[in-house]
Amino acid sequence: MQKRHVLLENCVPNTSSSDDNGAYTLSRRSFLGGSALVVLPVLCGACTDSAPALVDLPPVMNKTIVLPLSDFSALARTGGSVVGKAEGYANPIVVAQVSDGMFAALDALCTHAGCNVAYNALNLTLDCPCHGSTYELDGTVISGPAPRPLKKFTASSDGTNVTVTLP
Repeated sequence: MQKRHVLLENCVPNTSSSDDNGAYTLSRRSFLGGSALVVLPVLCGACTDSAPALVDLPPVMNKTIVLPLSDFSALARTGGSVVGKAEGYANPIVVAQVSDGMFAALDALCTHAGCNVAYNALNLTLDCPCHGSTYELDGTVISGPAPRPLKKFTASSDGTNVTVTLP
């Protein structure tokens, strides 16, 4: 079987050899090994869970969670959101300011596989980073494998706090 070589210009020899013309050749094994070093980190990065980090929310009291805007500054601006866990409620909750003074609050667990959804301020949707489900701000499924809508909660603000009311 004839050995094939790839002609490379301006190549520094490593596991390659030089032919009589001074051009470097690279074995197939070296080429594939080098390619794997470039491709694998990219592929592994595509598989990571880019779900939002959970923050600690205040505990549930009388079926409400009160989020001071001074403590949750992301909620003070349109497009800002938090995903967090409140003692007294089993699942994470996502809260977002969707327009000036208007807030949405929903259970943050995707109904497909239980990953935490993230607020997409550009599209005004809740997106699951694991398998691509997309939800409206009222919790209804737009696309993806999610079988059910997200639970929606009432959210309001008095300018100082955002109050989320659980069912």
